[in-house]
Amino acid sequence: MARAHNLDGLAFYRERLAEDGMPRPWSLSDLENFAANHPNDPFAGRLHDGIAPKFSLQLEATGDPSIWVGLEPAELDRWAGILARMWARWGTARGETIAFFDYGSSPLVLLASSGYVGYLRRGAADRLGLNAVCNDGVAAMADRMVAIVETLRPSMLILRRDLAVPFASALEAAGIKLAGCIRWMAISEVEGAVTRVDAERLSTRFGVPMWRILRSDAAFLLAGECPSCRAFHLDSAYRAEARGGRVVITTKFAEACPAIGFDLGDAQLHAGGCRAEPRARRIEM
Repeated sequence: MARAHNLDGLAFYRERLAEDGMPRPWSLSDLENFAANHPNDPFAGRLHDGIAPKFSLQLEATGDPSIWVGLEPAELDRWAGILARMWARWGTARGETIAFFDYGSSPLVLLASSGYVGYLRRGAADRLGLNAVCNDGVAAMADRMVAIVETLRPSMLILRRDLAVPFASALEAAGIKLAGCIRWMAISEVEGAVTRVDAERLSTRFGVPMWRILRSDAAFLLAGECPSCRAFHLDSAYRAEARGGRVVITTKFAEACPAIGFDLGDAQLHAGGCRAEPRARRIEM
């Protein structure tokens, strides 16, 4: 794999190569430290020389200087497929509407439709025959999110954690209940995942099943909580290893800007599946 990715030609990984030719696991802080010492490299040493990626995304979870990741069209398409399979696990039906209360720059939104981002052949909603609508991801737009629910009657809704309470308050002020209207909601953090306790508390407040999303844009990682076992089911596009109580992720489809050995942090990796997906690889955190 090291030769396939030419890690010697990638400055970020070259500094981290171990004796076996593979990079030591790295975290978001490692990427930020590299970027701070190489301010003229917006991709923090991970973009192959000679590639001008068709799609670039600024990492929301990093600070100054800003860090970007790049993808080619085929990679963007693979990433959207992961999102579609996540939604399918929670249940969708053709012709339904999925709504977002999130920034339009979030991969959860961008990957939804080919109408949102260039070079994406089929977004997740396109694949599943869904309509997609996005509300801007600021708390001041909570009332407009209520209007979207009233007018468009979405069956599914994805929102950022920091917008959950403002949205719930706006619904309560308008006297609107989501139970019986929304099939499921999913909640995401900019980096990592909401705790199960917090998700269950919000589920009770909204009166709708609330599934968690595990997200790390630096590793192109998206994983959804399984309704059956409540662990995060990893798509086959990722390879995961357990190392001393931590989980290390490699994204198979990332070629332009490789994501090899991303340290997800304290977590448990289960090789065996669950009742819903017997062959699934699962992460508990």
